[in-house]
Amino acid sequence: MSKMRLGIVGFAHMHIEQMVTGFQELPETFSWLGCADVPPQTPSICTQKGTRGQVLGAVVQKCGISRVFDRYQDLLDESPDLVIVTAENARHPALVAEILNRGIHVVLEKPMALSLDGAMTMARAARDGKATLIVNWPTAWDPAFRLAHKLCRDGAAGKPFKFHYRNKESLGPFSYGQTMTGEEKRHEWWYQAEMGGGAMADYIGYGCNLSRWFFGERAESAFAVKGNYSSPFAEVEDYAAATLCYPSSLALLEGSWATYSSGAVPCGPIVFGDAGTIVTDRLSPEVRVYQKRHRPEPTAQYPAEPLPQGRANLAQEVLHHLRTGEPLHETLDLPVNLDAVAAMDACFRSAASGRMEAVGAPVL
Repeated sequence: MSKMRLGIVGFAHMHIEQMVTGFQELPETFSWLGCADVPPQTPSICTQKGTRGQVLGAVVQKCGISRVFDRYQDLLDESPDLVIVTAENARHPALVAEILNRGIHVVLEKPMALSLDGAMTMARAARDGKATLIVNWPTAWDPAFRLAHKLCRDGAAGKPFKFHYRNKESLGPFSYGQTMTGEEKRHEWWYQAEMGGGAMADYIGYGCNLSRWFFGERAESAFAVKGNYSSPFAEVEDYAAATLCYPSSLALLEGSWATYSSGAVPCGPIVFGDAGTIVTDRLSPEVRVYQKRHRPEPTAQYPAEPLPQGRANLAQEVLHHLRTGEPLHETLDLPVNLDAVAAMDACFRSAASGRMEAVGAPVL
């Protein structure tokens, strides 16, 4: 089998530096055709870690990419087999649809879209272009989350009725060793509403995706609030909370760019059922199950097992799917992501209206 030729379009999201690692580890299968950025609405005014210029340079060096195109359309004209897209959230629908309509497979960094209409634009393009759209979530590669999902489905908590998830500590996308001023951050798309920035788009989407996966059904309605509590330079929220109502359960979700370490309080997913509680934490490689009242110690404690051989990271999963035709992991595939975007769409509408909003139904 000939090598699959890879391209990268957009360097807005710093996760691209981690996403390319697995592809680099399979040089006999993947080769880099080239990359191209999409011009930002507001150019960066600094070059610290995580800004698009720094990210582009780091990825080019790491992967040994020899061709950096001025226009992403010129890259697409070279007919890559697969394109990784890490553009701004608001650009996803039009950009990804353009690529899929050419019959080129796409790996898209989360979230899929900010509205159900935007997500449907991409889903229809995948259908019409006979191409695959894969939505990457970092949580898809957490072994403890997969174990918690299995325990939930196996009835370790009985009938689940509540799901709780929030991101681990974060002071925003540029709080990991950077020392940027508010003015410098304001020029980054993460803090621009028009580009899809903000803590709700960044983090509430995780909970929408995970709760849909755990419950195995689409949410029916949502109520959400958001606010800016510690980022006066920004036009977007740095905290958001949402409640998703499912047919026989609910999910409580939080997304924050204004939270220090929470110590012993787990991030989740935490699943409450009528026969027990399943506790997971982004910071722990184990899952705890509680089935007794008034007992601080868990009834059972399970270490997470390694992910399946040959499907342990994004590149391996992509390769496995395209070679075998077997379904993708559910959190990466369209059904779960369309329902998750429908829920997030309702969250955005609720935060704006101050009312509970119905979750739309995806229709191809």
